[in-house]
Order: sequence, then structure tokens, then C-alpha cells
Amino acid sequence: MTTGHARGPRRSRPCGSNRPTGVSSTATENPSHWVRVTCPACGVVRVLAGLVVVRNCVDDQSWSYRARCSRCDTTFVGTTPASLARPAVAAGLTVEHWTLPKPSARRTGSPLQAVDALELHLALLESDWFDQWVRVEPLGEG
Repeated sequence: MTTGHARGPRRSRPCGSNRPTGVSSTATENPSHWVRVTCPACGVVRVLAGLVVVRNCVDDQSWSYRARCSRCDTTFVGTTPASLARPAVAAGLTVEHWTLPKPSARRTGSPLQAVDALELHLALLESDWFDQWVRVEPLGEG
């Protein structure tokens, strides 16, 4: 993910500049600023900066972004290094903080094995699998 000017990213930077290539300080003030992102279907595309949200996981400090592809109109999430995410946030892109899901405390019984997945797959091939599932009594009842 890189941000850039409406005419495309800058190709070089002056000596001694610590600003990453293509980062604009007015990314969301001017709606014509673009951000390069990688769509899983289309590859590298340019989208308006207002359609990109930079995401930071507060648990492991990983960075990602959510964007809407300008070609196929798909919303997707991609990973990005902190070296690109932090300047993009400083340039004015929207930032979203999120946390990893907490493990469920309801884990009882033995863990699933490969044979369990196979049995489930075979059961789902039967035409009356749902009727059979409804008749099964939950564990601990009855």
C-alpha cells in the first residue's frame, strides 16, 4: 500500500528526505489523491484515498488495510508493513484499531480429528442430513 498524487506516485525523493516515496500530507483533504493497493482479483490498482482504511491490530501490532477495488468493486483486506502504514496514517488516511478474537471458554470434549471431518463430509452428502441432525440430542441432555 502506497499513497500518491493524482498524477501517480513520485518516482524519486530529494536527498535526506525521510518521507517514503508517494506519501502525501493531504491524502484525505484533496479527494483526487490516490493509494496503490493490491486487489486479490485484479492485482495492483489505484483507489481514492477516502476508500482505504488503515488497520492496526493492538494485540500484535500488525498492520493491514481495507479497500474497495476501483476495477472490480470488491472490498478486501490486505497486509502492509508498518513502514508504509504509519506514514499513510500521518498523511491523513483513516485508521482503525482492532483486537484478535478471544478464545472461547466453552471448549469441552476432545478436539476434532481428521476422521471427524471425514465423517461430517460423508454425512453432508446424504440427502436427509438436516433431518438426521435435527433428531440428534445435544450432549448432557436426556
